[in-house]
Amino acid sequence: MDSETTVLDILFPRVRAEILRSLFGGLKDRRYVRELARETGLALCTVQDELRKLGGVELVISYSNGYHRFYAPNASHPLFKELQRIVELSKRLPRTKRSALFRRQSRNSARKRRRHPRPSYRIRPASKELSWNIFSNRRRKT
Repeated sequence: MDSETTVLDILFPRVRAEILRSLFGGLKDRRYVRELARETGLALCTVQDELRKLGGVELVISYSNGYHRFYAPNASHPLFKELQRIVELSKRLPRTKRSALFRRQSRNSARKRRRHPRPSYRIRPASKELSWNIFSNRRRKT
């Protein structure tokens, strides 16, 4: 993976960004499913699922020539020009480092959490006897 990413990859999920980049930013006006899968490097079923979603909101249109099902961006959709512009601008804008997209850990949270040290008990020397008169009324002398 790249250590840098484009604006398009930040705005959209990876799969959708790849499909939009291929359909709205390419020189060809239509593509068939396997061609999209090959271009994007995504699995065929993943591409089909995403095309189904984009077709559901009518961002892409599909038709068949008897052998292949072709997909093309819907030029009559109100978002067509904006999506095309986002894809084109994404190519020209500076790339963002992936490390800038994640929350930085503070020095304290990056360290392993330490347990509080156990209280240090005084160990009596064996020469002193212990007084176990806990129920007596007399106070013991120390």
